[in-house]
Amino acid sequence: MYENVTIYYFSGTGNALTAGRWIMENAEKKGIKTDLIAIDRFKTIDVPVAQGKSLLGFCYPTHGFGIPWFMLKFVFRFPAKERCDVFLLNTRAGSKIFNWFAPGISGIAQLLPALILLLKGFRIRSLLPLDMPSNWIAVHPGYSRATVEAIVARCRAMVDGFCDNVLAGRIHFRPNVFVMMPIDIALAPVAFMYFMYGRFFFAKVFIASTDCDACNLCEQKCPTASIIMINKRPFWKFSCESCMRCINICPRKAIQASHSLAAVIIVVSSFLPLALLLKIFNAYIPPSLKKPADFIVNWGMSLTVFFVVSGTVFWLIRMKWLNQFFAATSLTRYWRRYLAPGIRPKDY
Repeated sequence: MYENVTIYYFSGTGNALTAGRWIMENAEKKGIKTDLIAIDRFKTIDVPVAQGKSLLGFCYPTHGFGIPWFMLKFVFRFPAKERCDVFLLNTRAGSKIFNWFAPGISGIAQLLPALILLLKGFRIRSLLPLDMPSNWIAVHPGYSRATVEAIVARCRAMVDGFCDNVLAGRIHFRPNVFVMMPIDIALAPVAFMYFMYGRFFFAKVFIASTDCDACNLCEQKCPTASIIMINKRPFWKFSCESCMRCINICPRKAIQASHSLAAVIIVVSSFLPLALLLKIFNAYIPPSLKKPADFIVNWGMSLTVFFVVSGTVFWLIRMKWLNQFFAATSLTRYWRRYLAPGIRPKDY
């Protein structure tokens, strides 16, 4: 049995934090010293000095069939510890359809960090995909209380079973990890495109409606320090992970993921004269480098469009009527919010 457990977590709406707390409760019942550490806004990595046999854990959500970039950077920078035991727990978009608990899909959310940690000399003791309630409010409304409670109760039982094995020093892999692995690997290109495009796009569709009273809670609680206040209004930087924390903790429900703004960005992007620019650009590079050069140019121009369009809208929505238009055409204005049961803004 381990003598020390250290769990590092990144959590938007509390799913990964809740899982970390469950593991901590199980460990402490067994007399194991446990540290639960948020990596919010990390600049340096705090590694507790532990005596005896130790276990490390990383808990985080799944974004775009991959691990959030912020957590991936943390894993990259984590100091190598040869022969140290580690587990990975990723929460993913679980749901419930009538009496069927529909699983989410991990993609490379576990495989990529597991590979990195193996290369650093760690020993992987468990990979646990946990189908906590989906929190992607930009895409769908939050689930009802009854649905959330049923999904969470099922996940709690899974974590308790995981703890019975892993905390005792045994290896624990649920069969679905291997059953889903071909699909997870096949989704690697989608995860790559999310890394390169999707996360920047979603970061730029957030707006604050006229209900915003500049309380600064979103800025203070953003785990990646991606929100800054400009003229008493929140502005989202490209480092935003779309973790949904800000939209779900806003006391006035003033933050929206604007579907109308997303449509404007897509339309403007589709009319860009990329073909002409690429043709001019390609004339100056070797043929063997044209495909990667095309990708880089497209990527750079797409990010420029995201920034310019969202920035322009940010200044224009100071006009009340335009702000009300973008807010009224945001589906999140009418959707139920989500925080994991028992989680409050003060917990972050």
